[in-house]
Order: sequence, then structure tokens, then C-alpha cells
Amino acid sequence: MSAPTVEAAQPALRRGPRDALLLPLVGLLATAVVALGSWRPSLWTDEAATLSAAQRSPADLWRMLQHLDAVHGLYYAAMHVWTQVAGTSPLALRLPSAVAVGACAVGVLVLTRRLTGSPSTALLAATVSTLLPRTAWSGTEARSTAAATALAVWATVLLVRALGAPRGSRVRWWAGYALVAAAGVVVDVYLLLLLVAHGASVLLLHDVPARHRLPWAVAAGAAGLVSAPVVLVVRSQGGQLGGSAPGPLTLARRVVVDQFFLGETPTAGSGAAAGGWSWWQPAAVALAALGWALVAVALARSQVTGAAARWCLPWLLVPCGLVALAALAAPATAGPLSNPRYFAFSTPALAVLLGCGLAALPGRRRVLVGGLAVLLAAPVLASQRTPHAKDASDWAQAAEQVCRGASPGDAVYFGARRPPVDGTVTLTTRNVSVAYPRCFADLDDLTLVQTPAAAGDLTGRSRPLAAATAGLAAHATVWVVRRPTDATVAADDETLARAGFTVAGRWSGPLDEVVEFTRG
Repeated sequence: MSAPTVEAAQPALRRGPRDALLLPLVGLLATAVVALGSWRPSLWTDEAATLSAAQRSPADLWRMLQHLDAVHGLYYAAMHVWTQVAGTSPLALRLPSAVAVGACAVGVLVLTRRLTGSPSTALLAATVSTLLPRTAWSGTEARSTAAATALAVWATVLLVRALGAPRGSRVRWWAGYALVAAAGVVVDVYLLLLLVAHGASVLLLHDVPARHRLPWAVAAGAAGLVSAPVVLVVRSQGGQLGGSAPGPLTLARRVVVDQFFLGETPTAGSGAAAGGWSWWQPAAVALAALGWALVAVALARSQVTGAAARWCLPWLLVPCGLVALAALAAPATAGPLSNPRYFAFSTPALAVLLGCGLAALPGRRRVLVGGLAVLLAAPVLASQRTPHAKDASDWAQAAEQVCRGASPGDAVYFGARRPPVDGTVTLTTRNVSVAYPRCFADLDDLTLVQTPAAAGDLTGRSRPLAAATAGLAAHATVWVVRRPTDATVAADDETLARAGFTVAGRWSGPLDEVVEFTRG
């Protein structure tokens, strides 16, 4: 039996009355599952960037985007509107991403049913999509990752629909595809790689009629043209990605495990787990092994899942494969581009294949394997909802220490993360106050020279503590929020000691410490 073509699958996929209830229900359930506990982790560096940008005036935001973070410009603008309505609590900031995961689950349901003709397989794939650790992590992150993933799956839905639409209605489906694809690239320029994957499916696979190739090229070209201004600005802002170039083994681990089956976990920048060894580490590896085994099962049952495989394999392999090859060929320049989170938009493709793999198993075996997958995913998903889940960030706890102990009018010093250059400090721990401003609103910031909004960036400008001795003289208590490993700690302590301050209390978290200095 040959694999079903895109057009052949259409008659079995017409919407019925049940869809009016099923699709919203799937979206709401996926949103609720991902949002559960998302308020627990402390905000962290990337989310502080979102919060800082979203709270600026449109003019200040536009000024920053001219030279920094244009890749997130549309997301920041949307979050500016959202935070005016919903506020800036961790739950409020992360809820749009949870909703995007719900939209992604509905898209996976629609796409899988369209490609396989099986409602049960589609439900399995939508469930897998929600519980994959990478997707679940995206839904707890106040960044554009989840929105980009939702746009990726719906662009694919529209593409498949356009290929199978009756002649009289094709134009609107192609137009929809072009618009959603363009929006996806504007939200995340990595979705240009999705268009390459779509091209591989449309141009190279035999089950796509030749007459559809030109309309796809026109629609994809239109998407590229609409998004080109943003892409060009983002390209001019190169060099903003952090991280070192991974070696071949690290790169392999990122692709096989981290990219889909781990998400982000309570790890410090060094990669060491906060609190030591945890169950999520072996669970993620075992989940990856089970997941790729299910993909193999899906591919072996080509008579059932052939159309899904033909569309999802390029989506799954082309983006990460191209970047992985570039990272190996030019590690210094392309290595930072291989961060697993940048490929979250490929998770729907894996979810479709995993759903097909589960559906191909006999009934009892399907239940056992599905149950095992849930058990293995549980420790990973739980680790994403611990207080220090975001790169071991402890900002919420650090801010709470200040809230409990500080009095209005006390001074606060945010430690320098890097030594000053020409008397100016750029990177400090001040993002703690961006994320949790309530605890610092009534304190005197000793070293702030220029706020991030005024500086048109995400860090602002500060002076060294040694240049703030006049401010020290006016206070009896100074709260120091810092990384204990930073280069200026010893010099700052010496400055405080010369001003007559001694340590009155200290709190230490996985990354930061809060030290209360009082004048004897």
C-alpha cells in the first residue's frame, strides 16, 4: 500500500461539528498543563530583557531596536501591549507563551490529521507536543520561542492545505501561508530555515504535484520579501549571541537529547546542576532513547505514516543539520548559533512522528510505552518548575531577602559583573531590580548613572563603587547584590570597609548573594 499523498488525505480531513469543541479544548488543556507551576521559577536574564523592553515607551523601544535585539522586536512590542493589561508578574509574563503552546498543540492536531487521516493519531501527536520538554519549557519562558513554534506549525498547516485546496480557493491559502511564514521569520529569523525545509518537501518529494512548486516559490519569496527588512537589521546586529563553540560530542548531545527531550534545566552557567545530581538528568537521556526509537517505528510503518514522514523529516533535520554542519566547519563564528533553544520550532515535527510511532504500536504496548514516556518526562518537566529552574537564577529569593530586611532610604549596590572600562560599568546584577522592582523601589541606587532605557540598551551605565563614596557617606546601611565570584568583589569590600562598613548579614543562593553592610 503506497503512502497517501497530500491531496488524497483531504477528504478525510474536513471539519465536522466536533471540531468546534475539540480544537479549543485541546488548546485550553495544553495551555493549562504548561502554565501549571510556571510562576514558581525565578525570572532570569533573558526574561529581564523582555521585561525591560516591554516597559519602555514605543519611542524608547524603537531606539533600542535600531542597534540591539531587533530579532525580538515584534515580540517586545506585543509584550508592551500585554503587560499594560496583565501586569508584570512571572505568571503574567509567561502566560502568552503558554497560550502559544496551546495554539501549537491545536496546529499539531490539525496537521497530523491532515497528513495521516487518523483522528486518534492526531490526538496522540498533540499530547506529545504539549509534554515534550522543549515545548513545555518554551511555555514557561517569557520569550518569543513558543510563539515562533506556533507560527511554524500553522505555516506548515497552511502550506499543506494550499497544496490540496481546490483550484478556486488556492490563492487565499497561499496568501495565508506567505503571511504566517513572514510573521514567523519576523518573530524568529531561524524560521528562514523552516522555509528551506518546506522547499525540500515541495521541490524534492514525489508526492507534491509539479504544478504546485511555482506557487510555493512565489509565496515563500513573498514571505522572505516582507520579512527582509527585519532580517537585514538582525544581520547587521550580529555578534550578540553568547556562548562558546561546542565540540562534536557536545553538539551531538545537544541535537540528540537537549534540543527536544531536555529543554532548559536548573543548571548554572558552568553546566553543573543546582543542588547536584538530579533525576531529570538520566530521565532526559532515557526519554531521548525512547523517543528516537518511536521515530524509527514511525518511519518503518511508511504505509501509514509516509506523508507525515515526508513533511516532518525535512522540518526536523534541515534546520539543525545545516547549523550543525556550519558549527563544525566554522566553530568560532557558527558555534553559538547551535544553541538548542533556537530550534524549538522543530518540535512539532518530532511530535507528529512520535504520535505516528505510538499509533503504530499494538493497543497494550502503546499504553505501556506511552506511560513510560510520561514517567520519564515527569522529572524533566518538574525540574523546569523549581524555584531555580532558569539557569539556576535565584533573583526572586535574593529580592525577597532585600524586601525583608531593607528600610526605605537604605542604599543598594548592584555588583559589577565585569571590571569597569574607562570608569564605566555596563553589566551589573541590576537586572534583579528590573525583574522584581518592588523590593528596590525605596532604596538609593548608589552607582546608577544611566538607566537602560535612557542608554538605549539592556544594561544601562554605572560607576564603580569606589567612585560613589559620597553616596556611601550618606547612608548607614548598604545592601549589596552580587555574584560572589565576580572580579570586583574584593575591591568593593575594601571600599566599604574604608567607609566604615562591616558585614551584618549574608544570604547566599545558587548564583548570587545578598550582603547587608552597616556602619558601626
